[in-house]
Amino acid sequence: MSSHTYTPLEDKSESGSQPSEDSERLLGSDSETVYRKPSRKIPVWVLIVLIPLISLSLIAFGAWIGSRWFTNINEVCLAHVQHYSPILKEVDNSYHTVHFEGSFLHENIYRQTGSPEVDAAWEALGINYRGIAVPVDEAPKSGIKPDQVQINPKYGGGFPANVEGLHHLHCLNLVRQGLYYNIDYYRAKGQGAFINNGTVVKYHISHCLDIIRQQLMCTPDTGLLGQVWWDKAAPKAFVDFNTEHKCKNYDAIKEWARVRQLPAGVPDDFLKPPRIGDTVYDAIP
Repeated sequence: MSSHTYTPLEDKSESGSQPSEDSERLLGSDSETVYRKPSRKIPVWVLIVLIPLISLSLIAFGAWIGSRWFTNINEVCLAHVQHYSPILKEVDNSYHTVHFEGSFLHENIYRQTGSPEVDAAWEALGINYRGIAVPVDEAPKSGIKPDQVQINPKYGGGFPANVEGLHHLHCLNLVRQGLYYNIDYYRAKGQGAFINNGTVVKYHISHCLDIIRQQLMCTPDTGLLGQVWWDKAAPKAFVDFNTEHKCKNYDAIKEWARVRQLPAGVPDDFLKPPRIGDTVYDAIP
């Protein structure tokens, strides 16, 4: 039935002039009254209690979801901005604050004129570490193609590769060596890149210069350089290069690469010959 109807009760009071208490409760002004269920309003105090509880529950649920998806926000960020590498899961990926040594006039060891001490400081950065062997199952995720150079399986297999960040520093060091106040010293030593003739050295330095350019343009620092006053007698403005930065753990990355270096001397058949169908370029790319 879609609705309930009630007929008026007979007046059975003795006086016959007034409806009984029961009939007065049930009778309306019409001969028939449509029954309506009484409305149930939620007390205000219930809303006052429930709304904050629901809000807190949603916040807690969101935080739980976030903790599940972003257990390590550094890993998420790194995976978004660079190629996968086994390094990402095997070293400390946390960022920490580093205060840059930006002095204009006071030279640290890395800026000084070429010498054995300066060379030792650069060498300690890992700029000349040998390559590593990337396991076959890690290569595709790391951007290494199946037809690229491989290590002979009898020597462990995998793909020889270098950590790009260390190569960038290797290149910066070569640019430093090629500066006008250093190049005569390194030409005279005749080591490293300088075992080659002048034309090859020029190509090597210009290659390194442009690799650094592309890297800096790929990850431009959007931090700001303010200015400071100097010269108390006649104050002048000068750019403050001594700024703070959020940096990766370079020492951890360097150590990862150090302990995984390929042997210094390898047999002639260390590399697996190219297979039929592998890409072999006509010239150095």
